[in-house]
Amino acid sequence: MIGKYKVFDCTLREVGYQTGWNFTKEFCRKVYEFAQGKGIDYVELGFFHSEEADPEKGSFRYCSTKVDEINEIFKSSKNITKLSAMRDIQRPLAKLCKRSDSVVDTLRILTRSHETKLDLLDRQIDEALEFGYEVYVNFTSAGFNTIEQNKQFAEFAKSKGVGVIVFADTESVMTEQYVIDTIKVVHEAGLLVGTHLHDKNGTAAQLAEIALSHGTDIIDVTHLGLGGKWRDGNLTMEYLLRRLNVNGGYEETIVKNDLIEQLIMFSSQSVAE
Repeated sequence: MIGKYKVFDCTLREVGYQTGWNFTKEFCRKVYEFAQGKGIDYVELGFFHSEEADPEKGSFRYCSTKVDEINEIFKSSKNITKLSAMRDIQRPLAKLCKRSDSVVDTLRILTRSHETKLDLLDRQIDEALEFGYEVYVNFTSAGFNTIEQNKQFAEFAKSKGVGVIVFADTESVMTEQYVIDTIKVVHEAGLLVGTHLHDKNGTAAQLAEIALSHGTDIIDVTHLGLGGKWRDGNLTMEYLLRRLNVNGGYEETIVKNDLIEQLIMFSSQSVAE
C-alpha cells in the first residue's frame, strides 16, 4: 500500500490495446519491479479471454491458456506485489485455470453495468472463488448508473462474499458529487471501493482528487496515462505518486521511456479504435 490506498498499475492491460498485448519480457519485469519497489499492490496483466474467438494476440490477452509463458516471465521477480487479470464476462471466455497453476493472484470480474445480469455474475464469482482467486468486481460504464444502482451492486457483492468493487468511468462522465455519493453507498454496504478513471475529457486527476479525499480505498493508474480501447487514456501514475509523496526516481523515467519504445515496436499490432 501507499499510505492507506491500494494501487493497481494497469499499464500492461490498458496499453495492450495499442500493442496487441505484446511486450518484451524485459519490459514486463521492469514494470513489475518498479511496482514492487514503490509499494504498488497490483500489476494487472490483461484478460482471461478466448484465444479461439480473438486469435493472434500477446500472451496477456489469454491468461488462462498462456499460463506457462506468463509464469516464465515473472517467476524470477514475483514477490509481494500481486498480479491480476480481468475476466470480461460479456465477451468470449477461455476455461478458467486454477490459481495454484498460475502466477496470477487476483481475478477482477469485468461487467458492463448496463449489461449486468446478476445470475451470470453470481456464477462467475462462484467459479473464481472455487478456483482459488482473490476476487474483485469491476463495474464499467459506471458513470451512467444511478447511485441506487451502485448501492444494489454493492449489496449483491457483499452477499457473495466479495469485499471490493470498483467503478470505472469508461466514458468520462462522472461528476465530483457522483464520485462522493458512490464511495459513500459502497462503504455503507460494508465493502471497500475502487476507482478507475479514464481521461477523455481531461477530468481524471480532478476526480481522483475527490476520490482520494473522500475515502476511495483502491485506485487504478497507468504510466503516462496511456492505454484504452479508444485511446482515451487513464489517470497517470505520475499524478498519483506525486499526490502520495512518492518519488518515482530514475526507475520511473526508465519505465516511461521503455513504454514508448514498446508502443513503437508493436504499433502494427494495435487493436485500439
